[in-house]
Amino acid sequence: MCKLSTGEIEYQIEWPGLAREEKAEGWILPCVAEARSDLVLDVRGAVDLKAG
Repeated sequence: MCKLSTGEIEYQIEWPGLAREEKAEGWILPCVAEARSDLVLDVRGAVDLKAG
């Protein structure tokens, strides 16, 4: 589960298992989503390799 900062996705299944509140806050399940544009994701615990 991660937060979609910018971009558009489309789910491969009808209801991906998120609560309505989670979807409203921008949370997504990337394992069942397809990108429809360039995305910026907020991923917990991710390391920014560009930061050095």
